[in-house]
Amino acid sequence: MAVSRLPRLVLTGPESTGKTTLAKALAEHLDGVLVPEYLRDYFQVEGSLTLEDAIPIAQGQWVNEERGAELASEQNRLLVCDTDLVSSLVYSCHYYEDEINTPLWALWEQWSERHKKRLATPPYTPRLYILCDVDWPWVDDGQRDAPDLRELFLKRFKTELEALGHDFICVTGSLDERLSSVLAHLVRHHANR
Repeated sequence: MAVSRLPRLVLTGPESTGKTTLAKALAEHLDGVLVPEYLRDYFQVEGSLTLEDAIPIAQGQWVNEERGAELASEQNRLLVCDTDLVSSLVYSCHYYEDEINTPLWALWEQWSERHKKRLATPPYTPRLYILCDVDWPWVDDGQRDAPDLRELFLKRFKTELEALGHDFICVTGSLDERLSSVLAHLVRHHANR
């Protein structure tokens, strides 16, 4: 497959659904540039998070994606992102819903609306979101906190992706099954464009 015909791949979905594992496998299999999840490192430094952290986290992921895109372009390689702005949108609405009527929330909404529009334009498109299902084993890593809400979050991710109008596929099963699903989709829908 010609890299120039492939979209940016963005792994998304609820906590502990194999996003990072699949992102690494895709990057390795397709010789892609991997953009890691910014939140993990941010959380290690900051510990507990508040609404004030929403923009720095989303901005950090955005900047890392842009750096990865530059490298991928220079090296003619595929870009694989372990989450993006969509995760920030879904989780901010959940964790900070009691702050929706505050000036800080208004600032977050203004920032996120501007960046949602950017996601819909080149060079940020085309994007293929890979929504990881909740059939993956839950692992408590000290950052995750909502094992019983994964089904709810899966629905919220689907709703957000549909509202944004982005292409996405849902993947289930083992790592090999998920990897095969993504590769088959790329061959079917992007290899001959």
